[in-house]
Amino acid sequence: MGRTVAPGEPEWTEEDTALAVEWQRIRDTTCAGCGQPLAECLTDDGGYETTVVRCHGCKAKEKRVEELGKVSDTAGVKVVVHRLPEDA
Repeated sequence: MGRTVAPGEPEWTEEDTALAVEWQRIRDTTCAGCGQPLAECLTDDGGYETTVVRCHGCKAKEKRVEELGKVSDTAGVKVVVHRLPEDA
């Protein structure tokens, strides 16, 4: 998504700026580790529970990275995850 900036138009509109400021405010007030609001998770030590889940995309990626590391130089190598078609 985006817009084409015509000559003479500002690179950022007022709406773009407002959205960017709000995005940064949310990032600044959210724990990067658990995703909970900092105002809550830094003051309440008993109001949380966890659920263990497994991302099968990450599992496949991590296994491939491990395999690559055993046989080759992995400097600069990126492993990309693709969803298989339903009929595969």
